[in-house]
Parts: sequence; C-alpha cells; structure tokens
Amino acid sequence: MVRITAAILFATLATARTGAGVSHPELPPLLGPHPVGTISLQLTDYARVEGPVTGNVSTPASPRPRRVMVSVFYPTTNTSLANGNFTRAPYFPSPVTAGAFSSFIGNSSELLHIATRAYEGAPMARGVVNASVLVFSHGLGSSRLVHAAQLANIASHGWVVVAPDHPYDALITQFDDGTVVTMPDSVLDDFPNELPTLVDTRVLDVEFVVASLKNSSFLSQLPGKPPFLNATAVGVLGHSLGGYTAAQTVANVSYVPCGLNYDGGIFGAVAATGLDKPFLQVGASNHNQTTDTTFSDFWGKLRGFRREFTVNNTVHASFLDLPVLRDVLGDAFPPSLRNQTGTVNGARILQIEAGLVNSFFKFCLSGRGSSAKLDSVAKSFSPDITAREGLW
Repeated sequence: MVRITAAILFATLATARTGAGVSHPELPPLLGPHPVGTISLQLTDYARVEGPVTGNVSTPASPRPRRVMVSVFYPTTNTSLANGNFTRAPYFPSPVTAGAFSSFIGNSSELLHIATRAYEGAPMARGVVNASVLVFSHGLGSSRLVHAAQLANIASHGWVVVAPDHPYDALITQFDDGTVVTMPDSVLDDFPNELPTLVDTRVLDVEFVVASLKNSSFLSQLPGKPPFLNATAVGVLGHSLGGYTAAQTVANVSYVPCGLNYDGGIFGAVAATGLDKPFLQVGASNHNQTTDTTFSDFWGKLRGFRREFTVNNTVHASFLDLPVLRDVLGDAFPPSLRNQTGTVNGARILQIEAGLVNSFFKFCLSGRGSSAKLDSVAKSFSPDITAREGLW
C-alpha cells in the first residue's frame, strides 16, 4: 500500500481568498444528466462499541455504541430545485472540520467558503426508488469530505452513493452532538500489526451502512422519503485502504457482487484467497504490477471478470479531490505542494472517475451495461488511461 500521511494528504488544500471583488472557488460542473442532492446523517450501530480500533489505545471508560457519520449523494430534479430554497452544501460542513484541515494549511474561515455541486437537503428524485447503491470507503487518515466532488459526479449519473467516515482512522469525525474523534497516532506507529483490525472494522462499517438502507428510520431521514432503496445488491469502492476494504467486503459479503479499488495495496485474507467476483483495479502512474507485488499477486487470484487501468499523470493522492481543488484555487494553491496532486487536470480526473465507476457498476451490479461498454469508455480516455491487458 502507498502510505501517505495525513499531513501530506491535506497540506495540499490551499485556502481561497475572499472579499470584495473576489469570487469564491467554483468546483467543475457535474458531468451526469441529473442534478444532485446531499445529506449527512449519523447512524448508530448498537451491536458494536465505539472506540479506537487499535489495540494500542484504550476504549473509553464507559464505551457507547459505535456511531458512523455518512454523506449520502443522490439524484434530485431541476423541478425540485426550482420549487425549493436549496443551496449548495459546503465542502467542509463545520468550522471544526475545516479547522482540522487548516491545522496543515491556514485559515479555516476561508475553507468554509468552498461549496460542493450538491444541494443540501434537496428531495431525492422519485425515479431513484429501488435505485442501485454504491458505498465509498476513504483511505487511512483521510475523510469522506475530501471526495465530495468525485461522489457528487457519480451520483449525477443516477447512483445513490453512501460514504461513511470510519471513526478513529479518519482524520476527523464530528458527530451530531458536536463530539469529535480523530485518528490515534498509534495507528501509524504500528500500522502493519493494526491493519487486519482496521480493515475488519471497516468491513463491519460497510455492512452496517448497507443494513441501514433497509431500515425505515434511516429512509425516513432521506429528503423525499423514498419507500426503499435497492440494498439487495450493493457495489463497494474505495481509495487506498478503502480500496483494500472494498476487496475484503466483496470477499466477505454475499450481497456485494463486485468492487473497485483506487490505488490501494491488497493484503490480508482477500490477498490470499482472491475473488471469484468482478473487480476493477485503478492505479496511479507509479503504482502498478511492476512497482507493487500486491497488485501482481492479487491479479493472479482474480478469477472473475477483472480489469486493471492506470491513470497517467497521477499520484496516490490524485484520487482524492485534490487535483480539483488545486485547479479551482489557482494561485492560492502552494506551488511547492503541486507534486502531491500529480499533473492530471482536475476536471479530467472527475470525468475519468465517474466514467469508470458508472460503466463498471452498470455492468456488474445493475445489469444495464456490459464489459464491452466498460472497455469502450476506458479506451475513450486514452492516452490518459492505459490498460493492463493491452485492450487498445
């Protein structure tokens, strides 16, 4: 696995200037046919105890049930937006979350001016009832928050995307009551030994989130109150440790028929057993079967449909929203940190991510696509993408 500390991952989020005559940063327009709504919700898993996932840090003296914050992105309609007073959701939802990032980069009040392209609380389009659901898992020391541009673009293609923070291995998680938890230093201090517990906990988070999709109390909190979502077959994708989480979830969970990994090394049980289900590996320029034996070993154990694509001009952190933020912030972005984002254009990587996710999961999850369509979409991004099997 490519290990990038939180300080490197988030030092690249430069602040934007505000004030008279200066516009706020604008993220690129959504690429799909649907406008997008979003909501953040707190879920409580009463079957598990909240606390650090590592053995090196004690759980609270009086532990409570595990809580998980999720962001949900979903299609809405232009009619709903026209009839309601909806505003774009902030990229950072609170001064506390912005402050966590500004501990590396500066003025949190300026970070709070960045808005997503998703409308907060807009009603879910009625056409997404029984819609297919994707669950996204962030990387170690990362956050669901810094994938908002990517996830909104995926939702604009008709998907309901649910992104949990994994408390105690996310950079920061702020719950509804204002409680804040962060990642203990011990997670990185003893990372190899902590890895199995981290991933086991993450897989349980994903399973719990999917189970919540069938829960009437959860569904009643979604704007527009859809009667149900299709949780009988769910796709899972993730970045870095989240990509490994996706692979392990596909292996463990019968109702997850396929998964996608953005640039994560594959370890543990799933690395040993492999998969019989479809799986898509997407790597950065310098992360492939030549440079990472976990990629080459895992490739040989993928017995179902498999593809491996390399996105050129990228580095590990390019699969966060960092290239997008770099481009929209312009001169406010620290020049010395540009190499942490790659040279890929921010709008272009959003197009590539949404194109691959949409075509892959249409094929393996919803039955509305094909492997030939996935290959065609990937080829359309050439020369920005190359394929492992010499498909073009």
